[in-house]
Amino acid sequence: MSRVVERMAKAASSLTERRRAAARRVAAFMALTLASAGCAAQRAPAPAAQRAPAPAARGGADPGARAGAPAPAARGGADPGASAAAEPLFREAESLAGRYRVLGVQLFVLDQADEAGAAGERGAARRAALEAEATRLQAGVAAAYAALVDTPALRAAEQRPRALLALARALQDGGDARGAEARLRQLALEHPASGEAAEAYLALADLAFAAGRLDEAVSACDGALRGASGAPLRKRALYVKSWSLRGIGGRGATEGAMRALRAIVRLGPARAGSLEATIDEAAERELVELYAAHGDLAQARAFFAGAGERAGPRLLGEVEARAARRGRPEPPDRPAL
Repeated sequence: MSRVVERMAKAASSLTERRRAAARRVAAFMALTLASAGCAAQRAPAPAAQRAPAPAARGGADPGARAGAPAPAARGGADPGASAAAEPLFREAESLAGRYRVLGVQLFVLDQADEAGAAGERGAARRAALEAEATRLQAGVAAAYAALVDTPALRAAEQRPRALLALARALQDGGDARGAEARLRQLALEHPASGEAAEAYLALADLAFAAGRLDEAVSACDGALRGASGAPLRKRALYVKSWSLRGIGGRGATEGAMRALRAIVRLGPARAGSLEATIDEAAERELVELYAAHGDLAQARAFFAGAGERAGPRLLGEVEARAARRGRPEPPDRPAL
């Protein structure tokens, strides 16, 4: 789960930010936006040899196509021999990652007990032991994935894109945001046709947004949206893009932000209780607020027709109602604020 996206959506919904311990749960190793990208520190760029150029802002050519020849797996598909050789390494790395996730759940349970005042001294000692074991195991997870990823004979292995994605997660979880970003760029460059490439671009967008590199965040979102990704990933990418464009500012960027929010609405409602459902709610509200403040009311009907038959008429009605309220004079007995 993307922490950056979740933070923006839930803050917009006036919900309480989850504690860092809650993010440990299993989100630390799910959907790579890296446990993903909650790191706000400024990051130095990856070494040139590992750096995949971000996609051209507002829809340029694929960065992998510009940067040179892709890895063998990107050109001709996975190699069965390399895949067979990589399987034991991948299974070992996945086993270590599973044990690390279990430790994360145990630490979360201790956090909940501590909040309830039921942890005590034994709980503190247990926490210290679990955290030490988690630190040791996290280093082993990263090393195990790196052993697969960095072996030249395994560059065409089917598991390599997944291992790169998992390696970036492990590096981010261990506090190495710079290393994680380098591995994400490597994945986007060397395996541009893989399903994991879109997740890599979204994770790069999260990292760029958290660091205030908003143009880069928009470009990375475009990279995530370029493929045939499913609605959940597209919604996350569109939401990060909308916030990045609003941060850039200016008429063109604001209009782009509104189009991104409209695209989220057009994708239809997500499963109740999911992160994407929170994004749906925030996107509708923010779209109405943005259009009421910056949109052309004469073009509102045409604009909201693009949001689809389910939500378009309702959102148009909310915008028109806001416009009507703004044009209505204040009642004489109502003090001006």
